[in-house]
Amino acid sequence: MIRSLYCLAIAFACFAIPGTAADSKANVEKTKVALGELGEFIGQWNMAGEDNKKAVWKEVWIWGWKFPKKDSDVLGMNIEIKDGKFFTAAVITYDLDKKEYKIAATAKDGKPQDFTAKLVKGKFVMERIDSASKDLYRMTLSTAAQGARIVGNYEVVTGGKGLGSTIYKQTGGKEGESFAGGGKKPECVVTGGAGTIGVSFGGKNYFVCCSGCRDEFNANPKKYVDEYEKNKKK
Repeated sequence: MIRSLYCLAIAFACFAIPGTAADSKANVEKTKVALGELGEFIGQWNMAGEDNKKAVWKEVWIWGWKFPKKDSDVLGMNIEIKDGKFFTAAVITYDLDKKEYKIAATAKDGKPQDFTAKLVKGKFVMERIDSASKDLYRMTLSTAAQGARIVGNYEVVTGGKGLGSTIYKQTGGKEGESFAGGGKKPECVVTGGAGTIGVSFGGKNYFVCCSGCRDEFNANPKKYVDEYEKNKKK
């Protein structure tokens, strides 16, 4: 009996653990693909806003990848908002089971506001319901001019039913991009997005799309260069 249990334990160690590791790696890749759908938002955006009282302001959004630093971390994206009138930061992750994005935003007053989001006909639509008023708040983002321009609309649906009313609108341009667009952009060696920051390894130059990808590349350049060169040959 003891020998049988021992053999069973060995079998579990040989087969179950590798399978779990493989599943985990596959989930990371699926998450990376899902987050990659938001790749057009990566970069710095110089924003102009106007609320429903005609007050205007400027702020800066910096979107970048957020890579795990320890086992408890998850792959995601960071949004830093400088001089933000309503929000100061946000972290985007992806729920594979529910097939939806999760946004943990920080409001101007420091309080957390959690949204769920989906891509709807090319637009990134984020929503949250206020627990007290039951009002539904919705932020819709989209890009134009081949990814050089961004348009945002933040609205509230009172009681969660009926038509929404706009709280404020925002538009902006991506730093270093022309509204006229241009030719094919270099590819980020880490995520496959549009590369804008130069890096190098082994005497060759490559590109990454944000500071998060730059730090990830610098931590293990051979890994990403090998994968990149391998994919180029396919």
